[in-house]
Amino acid sequence: MPEAEPALAVAARTDPGQKRERNEDAYGYRLTENGGVFVVADGMGGHAHGDRAARLAVETVLERLAGRDPSPALLVDALEEANRKIFQTARAERAEGMGTTATVLVVDFPYALIAHVGDSRAYLLRNGLLVQLTQDHSWVADRVREGLLRPEDARAHRWKNVITNALGTFPEVEVDLLGLRLKPGDLLLLSTDGLHGVLGEEAIARVLTADLPLEVALDRLVELANAWGGPDNITTIAVRADRVPAGEEKPYALLLSGDQPVYIRARSGDTELVLPRRAPKYRLSEVVLLLLWLGLLAYVLLSQRP
Repeated sequence: MPEAEPALAVAARTDPGQKRERNEDAYGYRLTENGGVFVVADGMGGHAHGDRAARLAVETVLERLAGRDPSPALLVDALEEANRKIFQTARAERAEGMGTTATVLVVDFPYALIAHVGDSRAYLLRNGLLVQLTQDHSWVADRVREGLLRPEDARAHRWKNVITNALGTFPEVEVDLLGLRLKPGDLLLLSTDGLHGVLGEEAIARVLTADLPLEVALDRLVELANAWGGPDNITTIAVRADRVPAGEEKPYALLLSGDQPVYIRARSGDTELVLPRRAPKYRLSEVVLLLLWLGLLAYVLLSQRP
């Protein structure tokens, strides 16, 4: 009997862009019998450290997941291990500011799991509609979620590159995790902000739906990002599920039984449903200062009454 066509089509591209002398992005992937593991990372900390942090993240995740049955908890554990390695390296070498974003996709047919730290992204193209799955961990993204900044203003804001969560900057890291049940034809796109920070979703979707081979489509996206100035390194991986094998029943299958992506919390071996990441949690000191300010404002207003 003829062998079945591969279930996944994969393409990846990275480019330094037009303004950076060095590429501090990194990516990597490993195909498995039941899918694969795919990682993109955008390093921070300057030429000497940003690219190293990104490579450490990619290598650690791929090594941690190699030969093991994927699970939400294992995926979070892999990013936590990458965070520890980068943080310890930064301290040992006195490399202040060393860190990286990371977005990880695990295809474990018929499911996909995505773990995310920073402002790299994962998108889903399904039935011609492109949807951003991850939520950026950045100052402007937090302000947009709070309703204090419009999305169109955020794209050009002077603080748009201020990251609020990254691997290696603190001893512990907060990992966003989500999953979905794949459908034939689904395309998952991972990208650093050198791509999606320049091209809007409409432009990305137009290229991905143009019936081009994946390699050609990614070449076209990189060309467009460079044509629009290429202000940052550009890295992207496209993974298309041409077939969706049934696969084995997974312990987390009940979480992903519907058609929509589900946000998950997985830590210390426990898995539970949670809402998507929203506005950041405020520290107690911030709440106290806000209450004091409101009290002072009320006092001033009341003292001016006749």
